[in-house]
This record gives sequence, C-alpha cells and structure tokens, in this order.
Amino acid sequence: MSANHTLLDRKIIERYTDQPSVLPLEIRRFIEDSWGGKPVQLYACADLDDSMNLTEQWVAFGPQQVGVAYKDNDSRWSVRTFPRSSVRRVHETPGLSCTVVVIYGEAAQPPLAVLREDRETRSALRDSTAADAEYARNVAGPIKDAQALVAANDAAVLRRLLGYLKPYKWRVVTGMLAAAFVTMLSLVPPYLAGYLIDSVIRPSQDGAAGVEALLAMAWMAVGAMALVVVFRQLAGWLRLRLMSVLGEFVARDLRTQLYEHLQRLSLSFYSRKKTGSLITRVSSDTDRLWEFLALGVVDVSLAGVMLVGLGSVLIALDWRLGLIMTLPVPLLCLLIMAHGRRMARLFTRAWRKWSRLNDVLSDTIPGMRVVKAFNQEDREKERFDERNVDAMRDFNRIHRTWTTFWPGLMFAVHGLTVLVWAFAIPRLIGSDMQAPVLSAGTFVSFLLYMTMFVAPIEVVGQMARVLNRATTSAHRIFEVLDTEPEIVDTDAPIRLEPVQGRVEFDNVTFGYDGVRKVIRGVSFEIEPGEMIGLVGPSGGGKTTIASLIARFYDPQSGGVRVDGVDLRQLDTGHYRRQVGMVLQDPHLFHGTILENIRYGVPDADVTRVVDAARAANAHDFVCRLAHGYDTMVGERGQNLSGGERQRISIARAILSNPRILILDEATSSVDTETEAHIQEAMDRLIAGRTVFAIAHRLSTLRRASRLLVVEGGQITESGTHAELLANPESTYRRLYMMQREVQKAV
Repeated sequence: MSANHTLLDRKIIERYTDQPSVLPLEIRRFIEDSWGGKPVQLYACADLDDSMNLTEQWVAFGPQQVGVAYKDNDSRWSVRTFPRSSVRRVHETPGLSCTVVVIYGEAAQPPLAVLREDRETRSALRDSTAADAEYARNVAGPIKDAQALVAANDAAVLRRLLGYLKPYKWRVVTGMLAAAFVTMLSLVPPYLAGYLIDSVIRPSQDGAAGVEALLAMAWMAVGAMALVVVFRQLAGWLRLRLMSVLGEFVARDLRTQLYEHLQRLSLSFYSRKKTGSLITRVSSDTDRLWEFLALGVVDVSLAGVMLVGLGSVLIALDWRLGLIMTLPVPLLCLLIMAHGRRMARLFTRAWRKWSRLNDVLSDTIPGMRVVKAFNQEDREKERFDERNVDAMRDFNRIHRTWTTFWPGLMFAVHGLTVLVWAFAIPRLIGSDMQAPVLSAGTFVSFLLYMTMFVAPIEVVGQMARVLNRATTSAHRIFEVLDTEPEIVDTDAPIRLEPVQGRVEFDNVTFGYDGVRKVIRGVSFEIEPGEMIGLVGPSGGGKTTIASLIARFYDPQSGGVRVDGVDLRQLDTGHYRRQVGMVLQDPHLFHGTILENIRYGVPDADVTRVVDAARAANAHDFVCRLAHGYDTMVGERGQNLSGGERQRISIARAILSNPRILILDEATSSVDTETEAHIQEAMDRLIAGRTVFAIAHRLSTLRRASRLLVVEGGQITESGTHAELLANPESTYRRLYMMQREVQKAV
C-alpha cells in the first residue's frame, strides 16, 4: 500500500470514527518493552468493555507474543501477554451493537482474550508486517465502502454535484435573480416603517406639519409596501416553481447516469457489492439530493449575501448596535461548521445501517419461497428487526445531536437581540450622555432589520444538516460513478461479421480475487461447430471457463481468442450478441412470456417468437396458459415451473441465433420427462453452432465432439466419450461409473 493511500485512510478514520488512526506511540513502546524489545507486527483496537461502555483496548501481535493493552481502575495502561504459539483459533461473532472477537488457546481452557468492538470499526488482524498501513486500511475500508471519498473534501464533491446544474443554467440564473429580488424587496418595509415613524407619525404628534401633507406621505408609504408585498410574492412563487422542478430534473439525471453506469460495470463489481446497497444509491441517495438542489443552493447563497448586506445596513443605521449583532457572526459560523463535521460522521454511519437494512429486503423477498419452505419467517423478522432498530438508533443519534445543538445556537442568536435592547433603551430615553440619542424610527427599523438578520443564520444552520445529507449521499453515488469497469473495449475494437466459432485458450490463468487461481495454464483449441463437454468435480473451474468465453472477466495471464482474435480486441457488445447462454437456473424478468423470449431481440415479430418457442418445445404449454404469450411470469418466473422456465430460456437463446452457445447444467434440476423435452429442444439449438456444455449428468454429453475434464483449475483429460471410457485410469470413467451405480441403485 502506498504512503498516500495510508495517509488518506488515516484521515478517514480521524474524521469518521472516534478511535485513533494508528497505535499510539506510548502504548506501542509499553507493549514492546513488555516483550523485551520485540516489535509490534500487527494490531487492532477494541472500543467496548465487558459492560458495553466505550473504552480503548489494543491487541497486538509480535514475532512470538500477543499483548492486550488496557486501562486499569486507576486509568493507567497495563499489558497482559501470552505466547503467540498458544493461540489455537480466533472466533468472531457479529452482534446487534458490537462484534465479539474471542482468542482461544487450548481446549477446555478459558479464552486467552475477549475483545468487543463497535460495529463501525473493524479489526486488522491480518498477516502483515506493515501494521500501521494494514490497520488503517481495514478500519477505513468499511467507511470507504459506505461513503467512498471520491474527492479530498466535501467542497470538491459539492462542486462536482453543482456541475449537474449546468444543463439548466438559465433556470438557475432565473431562480437566483428571483430570490435576489425577493431579498432586495424584503429590505424596503423596515425602512418604510422607520420613515413613517420619524417623518409622519412624530411630526403629526408634534403638530410640526399639515395633516393633509402627512397623510399623503403616509399613503405613499403604504402603497409602496403593498407593491413590495405583491412583487415579493410573485418573485417568490417564480423561484419556488423553477427550483423545485430543477431539483427533480437533477435527481432524474443522476439516477439515469447511475443506472447507465451500472449497466457498464463488470460482474466482479456486483460480486463485491450487495444488491440492497446499490438499490439504495439509485433510489434513496439520489432522492435525498432534491431538497439541497431545489432550495439549499439558492438559500445558502443568498443567506451569505443577506448576512453581509444586513450587517452593513445595521452598522449604517447605528454602528454601536450594529457591531453587537455582527461581531459574533463569524464565531457562530465556525460553530455551525464544526457541528456539520460531526453530523457528517453520523450521517455516514446512518446510511451504512440503512443500506444493511435494504440488504435484508433484497435477500429475503426474492428468496421468500425458501424462507417459507424452511419455516424461517420468525428468524427473518428478527433479522430485519435487528437491523431496523440498529438504523433507528443511528438516526435518533443524529436527531439528538441536532436538537441539542440547534436550540443552543438559537439561544445565542436571540441573546444578541436582548443585548441590543439593553444598549438601546438608555439612548432612547436620553439617559446615556456618552452616546447620541437614538430616534424611535431608527430603532424600529433596526429591530426589523435585526429580525431579518437572524433568518439567514437560521438558514445556514438548517442547510448545514441538508448539506451533510446531500454530500454524504453524493459521496455514495460518486463512488459507483467513479468505479471503472474492468471489461473495457480498445479505442478501435474489432467486429467479427459474423463469428465463425473457433475458440482458443492459450495458457490462461484466472482468479476472481486476483490471489487464489481458479484456473491455471488452461490451453485448448475448438473448431467451429464442435460441441465440447466440460466435466469434472464441482469447483474445478468449468463455469469460470464459460465466463471467460463470454468475456464476463478477462484472464490475468494468457489469452482467449475467437476466430484468431483476442477477446480484448473485440467489440464486447457486438460479440456478446453472438453468444448465447442457457443456465441451470434461468433468470426471467417480471413481464410476459413474449417479452422474455424476445429479450435479446426486442424488435422480433410474433411469428419469430412462436417459431423459437416451437423449437424449444415451449409453444404447447404456453398455448395452454390462460393468456398464452401474454401470461405474466411473475418475479423471476415464479409463476412457471422449473422446466417451463428452462424452455423459455432456450427459446430466448434460439431467437437470438448465437454462433457460440454455452449450456451450464441446463437439465440438471428437472425431471426425466421434462429433461427429454429440453434435450430435444437443445438438439435443435446446438445445430451448426460451437457449443460448450457443462453437465454433471455425463450421459447427456455422449454426442459431444470432445470432452474436457477440468480438475483443480486445469485440463487433466481430453477426448471423446468412448476414448475416455476406454482408459481405466481416467477421472471421466470413474465419474461415469459412479453415476451408473447410483442410477442402478435408484
């Protein structure tokens, strides 16, 4: 790990957690001294004690020793050590509010150590000598998964978010002008009020001017106020109409861009992310940006202008009273910023809990048949309740923090108005001989402007919460948008018109995690029109080979070539349109049978769809359904049987007319009669195509041109069905004879 990445991880830990970003030097020395100078190689922090109170404990591993540093009753650090060789296993138990890590020694002996960590933290107990970097990476990892700091700070994310307003710049400009017009008009009534008191009411009471002249001046002022009210309401209506719709436009654009980007991402991305988390980002996170983009952008901008403008007016009216109101404002803004940073940490934790709640829904609802089959409804309710309560606690923590800070801030702001009254009254009655007398009209204007001065401070405080929600959601959205797909085309991709079907693996090595190799040094050549059977024990790498042929992944070394061209040089979309797949568990989309069959060829007419269904032995059962081809298949095809779903899947493949066909256990989960129908349909499907068939029922591969036996990630045997059976030492013969024995027993 680079030094820059480690530094960034430490900043994330310091900002979003309450634990140290590195083992403190004092504790490190204390532990190493107890080991006779041996170095700490890796460590982790546990932040809860046996009573679930926040504390700080450290477990450290050295070359020969394990040490647990903790504070005793006198708040002094103590270290308990035991030999590293005595550790037999480490068991982690996730719980509702914390994770318990137990380090066991010999059987029937008490645990060597029991550590409890808040679920927001993560241990760094890994095999690494770079202890500080490993600790920072593991603790910061879950936070980056939840929020993903795609920029160095919130300001950069905010600028990027505001960039989505560019297509609507005229709406933004018009809304800003309307809001500015409202602000300027709002400055008029306080001035008119002071003018009426000093220039109309006071002279009228003193008899210093004629009644008719004063009345004319008063009606002019009232008329001006009426015009201000009318124009201010019109401008306010225009601003709300433009900006509220604008927020929806931007949220729509973000959802569209995010979903389009998800379509481009590789399968490896989806293997790392949970479905619930991605759904939350596309739906909830984009929706949370609406309030900020619709109202916050303009309100915060004008609030700053209002603070400067009103502060200048207050000082101009009376500099003594004006300074009382304006001097504390920078301090109040600093307090709001500090509070905003704390709120950002809380929002990040809360959104993580919200995503975990959605993960339960995305797991359980599609698998409801399994839940009911095993009578696990109560267990799933408990699992949902746990995460629901967990999320509620974090959101309540946000509310407690906010409702504690906000009343205190408003108390300080309104306390300033009391100070203004305290300094103004002696001058109003003329008892303060050191300052000039303050006229009633000026003071009334000052009070009205002072009331307006409080409003932008409230806006800034309120929008700090909205801004934190928006930036946290924006971080999560930009994490996905900034994820680069691993499968990308070259600048000038090649299109094979059409694909002939010659497939070659040249010393291919691949592993899903980049560490454990699933296949190693695999090489073979397949001629167009051949049917190749991939057989062997489970986990050998058969499906991985099929995934590489479809270019769902790229090999770490070696190359996969089709018609002599490396797959990495091809136009991936054009190539995949000529590759068909029939899987063991076919996925049908919620919609009609007609829509599912022509999923790969959306513009296919009904005649072609029916012909494909006939070839797949699906037409007869479809016609027996009440609505025929317009029958809704339900979520993932739940309204159809397994064999019916499989035949719809075959019809879908036939309609797309692929040049390379991959059959992955297409008949393994159906009965014998249904298998016969499916096998007949597949015989029609494979004619004239290069076919890769994965099957554990070896009898279905008798017609294969060749069989490749895949064991331990390598091709160990190759030949026809008869050739492999003739070899008494072959793995294929052993598997085939075992299946025959099982069938005889049945």
